[in-house]
Amino acid sequence: MNGSSPSLPFVLFHRPGAATLERLVPDPNGDACFRMHPWEGARSHSDVVIRGRIEQGASVFGDQRPRIKPDATTIGGTQRQDHIDRVALAKTRIEAGEFEKVVLSSSLTVSVQLLEAEDVVRRQAQAHPDSFSWVVRHPEIGMWFGSSPEPLVEGQRPHFHTACLAGTRMTHTGAQTDPWTPKELHEQQLVTDTVLRSLERSECQNIEVGVRETVQYGPIEHLRTIVKFSATQPVAQVISALHPTPAVGGVPREAALSFIHSHEGHDRAFYTGWVGLEQGDTVSYYVNLRCASLQENQLTAYAGGGITNGSDPAAEWQETRNKLTSVLDPIVHWVK
Repeated sequence: MNGSSPSLPFVLFHRPGAATLERLVPDPNGDACFRMHPWEGARSHSDVVIRGRIEQGASVFGDQRPRIKPDATTIGGTQRQDHIDRVALAKTRIEAGEFEKVVLSSSLTVSVQLLEAEDVVRRQAQAHPDSFSWVVRHPEIGMWFGSSPEPLVEGQRPHFHTACLAGTRMTHTGAQTDPWTPKELHEQQLVTDTVLRSLERSECQNIEVGVRETVQYGPIEHLRTIVKFSATQPVAQVISALHPTPAVGGVPREAALSFIHSHEGHDRAFYTGWVGLEQGDTVSYYVNLRCASLQENQLTAYAGGGITNGSDPAAEWQETRNKLTSVLDPIVHWVK
């Protein structure tokens, strides 16, 4: 992988809708700060914080010679029946009244050669131009990369917005669009209602709820509602109130997190944490969805889905496969 010396932190990212990549050059006196926060309860990871200065990078659609995507062969990860069994168990707990929703994830590990940092983030930006795409290499964690369509806290102080994202289906290519199912609509409304309560409890002001919309992310679509608000308190306080959101944990939060920690079967590490940067009054933090780590030619990707009383276990497994496809297909040829 190219970039800076392997012993130095390396960050390359793409802002939604931007024409170019940007690079964070490590500098203790820089005015920008990149942060990657792990999942709640991650067993072996802590915050990654890199201060530096931002430099303009190459064009997303530059004239660099296209590279052939390397082959990626599955060598490990969550097994289909294990995930189906966890979803079925979660549904019994929902029926018993323990929680309304829980997000269960699966992992996939593939063997891959010759992935370069700039290729990774450029291909992600090309595939998901309206998402925040990034790659970071750090001597303590190796290489991680991802692309997220879900802002957690974004804006310029004191005016911010967050996204309530849930519900998943394959992208429609024909003229006829099927309506969203009651299960997907209910799941997304749970997220929106919980986010609003969290903002109110953290004493945010001027809360405005946008319209529910369908957004595309590669081969899949989601339901999303943007919520605007004002906050004069530290951003960390707002993040603490919002995260883990119901889109990555569940409702109610503590009961869902307890189930995840007891039954999911793998350490999420930085998956479903949050990632992004601050520069002056500008804040851009995203929920760390659709991400992966690369350690010595082994790439581990993560994806999950919200489980409610309307979930079908086999369909939930397929949803995680569809999401993993959106992570892997832009950068590797996944031999499934």
